[in-house]
Amino acid sequence: MTGFGPGPLYPILDASLIGDRDPGPFLAALADAGVRVTQLRGKALSARDYWTWVSAGLRSAGTSGVRVIVNDRADVALLADAAGVHLGQDDLSPRRARRFLGESRWIGLSTHSPRQVAESPDAADYLAIGPVYPTGAKVDAEPVVGLRGVADARRRTRRTLVAIGGLDGPRGRKALDAGADMIAVISAVAAPSPAETAERARELLRCLTTAGPE
Repeated sequence: MTGFGPGPLYPILDASLIGDRDPGPFLAALADAGVRVTQLRGKALSARDYWTWVSAGLRSAGTSGVRVIVNDRADVALLADAAGVHLGQDDLSPRRARRFLGESRWIGLSTHSPRQVAESPDAADYLAIGPVYPTGAKVDAEPVVGLRGVADARRRTRRTLVAIGGLDGPRGRKALDAGADMIAVISAVAAPSPAETAERARELLRCLTTAGPE
């Protein structure tokens, strides 16, 4: 599936921050703020609990309009009828995920080096590059690639490029200026309530859609 890139902001809702609460109200609030794609991540959850959590969120988000990508698990994405899956370098390969999911769902792939960008299979609709800055959201984070890494990745691919890692509004704007199409954020939108999450997303979108200095 092609055409990934609905807007500059790609929030990631992490189960470790939301807890066992239904992510649906958070998804709906983000949609209300203008977000069109969100990722659900639950690395500490069992496959069954992950599927239950994702499925509950999709049901309660209803027709809000936000498309949901599932982190790591193509099987959960298929069973929950999500919009796609985001894969790491050590997960199921994009080619196998494409055979499993078919052509109707998005597949994303994390990359952390020029070689990984250049060698990424065509089955991936979009590539994430990072971490752009140091981040505490991932304990096993790869070495920082910086804005030069974003620019280098842009030169190596025409696919949608998502910058990730330590990004907020100002840093995200710099990542877009360096060549990213979107920024993915976790901490920058994390908040105790759906309303606060939506307000943070609105502020990020305002920053990202305001052109920087010439």
